[in-house]
Amino acid sequence: MSEKIKNAWPHVVFKVCVFAALSITSIYLMVAGFNTVREYHFGYKEQGNIDYKINLKDGNFLNEESLSSGEIYYADSIDSIDALFQYGADFTDEVTGEYSYYLVATVSAEKENGKKYWTKTIQVTDPTIKTITESKKLRIQAKNVFYYITYNKILNDFREKYQASAIGTLKLSLIVKGNFTTNVMDREATLKSSIDLTSSLAEETVEFTVTTDTDNDGKLYTKRVNVDSDRHRFCRLAGVLLAMAVLYLAYAMIHAAAEERRKHIFEYTVDKLREDYDSLIVDLKTAPKLSKLHVAQVQNFDELLDVYNSIKQPINYYESKDGAHFILINGRLAWSYVIPNQKATKKKAPKRRSVRRRK
Repeated sequence: MSEKIKNAWPHVVFKVCVFAALSITSIYLMVAGFNTVREYHFGYKEQGNIDYKINLKDGNFLNEESLSSGEIYYADSIDSIDALFQYGADFTDEVTGEYSYYLVATVSAEKENGKKYWTKTIQVTDPTIKTITESKKLRIQAKNVFYYITYNKILNDFREKYQASAIGTLKLSLIVKGNFTTNVMDREATLKSSIDLTSSLAEETVEFTVTTDTDNDGKLYTKRVNVDSDRHRFCRLAGVLLAMAVLYLAYAMIHAAAEERRKHIFEYTVDKLREDYDSLIVDLKTAPKLSKLHVAQVQNFDELLDVYNSIKQPINYYESKDGAHFILINGRLAWSYVIPNQKATKKKAPKRRSVRRRK
């Protein structure tokens, strides 16, 4: 018996692993299929840059027509600033909406402590209005030539009029505005950004700085939405069918375990009796003919032993599809004890015949 149990362990482990894998897969599919509510987040990430060069006045001491970006320039030699503004926005979902952009120049006067007390904004270009339809990307390029002397004159006029000593600043900006929506959103998301090229005015030397106010990559819109799809419906159906298969497999495993247990009990009981009473038992290859005998069914093996002690005849043993049979035969009388196996069909036990012993 121990050897049979030992050999059965790999099969048991395999069945348990299969059952666990199917159960986990079924749970995963049902969770994925029924979990159709999602948190929808909309946002965008922006980037900006300005490519520029400084055009110099004719007859400048450098004998150059222009200088590239990122250098320090003599203010008296600057004629104009040739600037290309580049702006981009990447959305988390396809958007549809309208946007506009334009260029402005801002001249401001500051005190030595950095506090501004005068600002003048000049709109350099008219707004360009465009639409975007079901796209995740927005790209803008705006090019213009800004005449440095014009803005220097505006600052000098302010100084002369108010007799003010001020530090002048010039800021050239691309302004971008827009309103967008997606197929999921029930309200519009607003975009407002700028890319700036800043320098000093009325100074001996000038240095330009590019700054961008385009770091918005937060979640501008959040909504709980139902995203039931063919994939979710497939997961639900597959999960339910697999769950039914798992339940059937569990029932089959329990039933098989119960049958195996009954089989082990049957085999153990028969082997134990044959081992303990080996000297009294004779194994038969075929069942004896009992049709002409008076056969009495006994309730247990102890009763069969009582009969044996009286008649001193060997106990005949044979197996059939119904179970294990132990029979004592004495003349025309027979006593039978049957241990049914686990597959035996339940039948009514034959009536016990009363047997008269011959004197």
